[in-house]
Amino acid sequence: MTEGHGTDVLIDVTSLISAEDYLVSQNRHARPGDPFARQCFVEIIQSLIFMSHVYVSHPLLFTPAAGDFGERPLLLRSLMAAGLLAPLQLDDDQRTRAQLLERREIAELKGANGIKSMARFVDQALAIDRSAAGRQDGLSERLRAWGTFQHREVKIATGHHRERIPTRDGVEDDEFGRWSRAAALLLAGALDTIAEPGDGPYMMATLARGMKYRARAEACRMAYQSHPLRRDFSLTFDLTRRGATDTAVLDLIRAVRGIHESLADAAGTDESHRLRLLQLELPLLGGRLWSAQETGTLSDTEWIDLVVSRIQDYRERAAELRQVIVACVTDEDQIRFARDIEGVTRHLLERLGLRRVELSPLEQELVSSVASVAQAAPGVPKVSGLWVSARTIGKQRSFAGAQPYQRFLYREFLDAWKRAGR
Repeated sequence: MTEGHGTDVLIDVTSLISAEDYLVSQNRHARPGDPFARQCFVEIIQSLIFMSHVYVSHPLLFTPAAGDFGERPLLLRSLMAAGLLAPLQLDDDQRTRAQLLERREIAELKGANGIKSMARFVDQALAIDRSAAGRQDGLSERLRAWGTFQHREVKIATGHHRERIPTRDGVEDDEFGRWSRAAALLLAGALDTIAEPGDGPYMMATLARGMKYRARAEACRMAYQSHPLRRDFSLTFDLTRRGATDTAVLDLIRAVRGIHESLADAAGTDESHRLRLLQLELPLLGGRLWSAQETGTLSDTEWIDLVVSRIQDYRERAAELRQVIVACVTDEDQIRFARDIEGVTRHLLERLGLRRVELSPLEQELVSSVASVAQAAPGVPKVSGLWVSARTIGKQRSFAGAQPYQRFLYREFLDAWKRAGR
């Protein structure tokens, strides 16, 4: 493959498995079995919308074909068939770089930082449990639930994990796998707090494999968007070793997501429920690509293919936004992007009635004249409010002078707001 584009991204099969569980559960009107299901769905949708190309890495092979991933997850196969996702295939130079980077990661894992990072990861999970007690499921509880889901739906399922890693325990027979087995023995007591008995090596391998994928993404000069479980460990490892930084592309995506946060801040508690519904209705934020009436009418395979076709259509609609993100290279570009997003936010706040529109002196005079006439004639209703409303709606709907991608964002948020109020 060619060198990675600035907004190319690598995702992992584990994330696709979680996202598929969310889609299937929606079709079955059930709760996902994977506690990371919705988060992974949101992040994959956003990558498919915002990023120039999306790739998936095979746990063992450097030049895999689509068939090397197995028959499942169904979402992976459907995205590949639609041309939205491609196997990461490294050429000779990229493979050499990846192997060098992988050896560096293995050396770090085998050193004091590897075991120390894993122990810290477990400690952090328990600390999060204590801080969130009574408010939400603890992290260690979610990790165990993820392990249960993996064992039931992935590890022993035909055409799934064993097609990619054909070993008895589901752990690869390479340096990462051997480290995972050894580390699981050393941390057996600690792992019992976040994994079911006997699942320690599988959990450790899942975490360590993220270091392998990150090395391959770096070798291809692209970003790696890991499963949330891997991300926690990866960040812990980086902070233990040298610290982690965010990329500029992610900052641009955060700016788009920040529109929703700005609306929520302005709306206050009165519209908080509607803002949460807006988030669920807007594909840009990982929201729905289907209606409630469509669920439960198709098989899982047909349902996933339907949603993937909607993703493909939406990606095409968002092409101008994606091109702008790709073109953001310099600090000046990013400042201009942030200014344009602020323009969208300002128009939305005014259009949705969350921020009062400032009238020009001439408009103030006209409104005052209409109001004074209405007040002078008993029984005649005031019309100043109608004037302001008409002026506001007319101006904001046109969004005159905006860039095409600004108009796209404006319409998407406005339409999602309407759907949230139904």
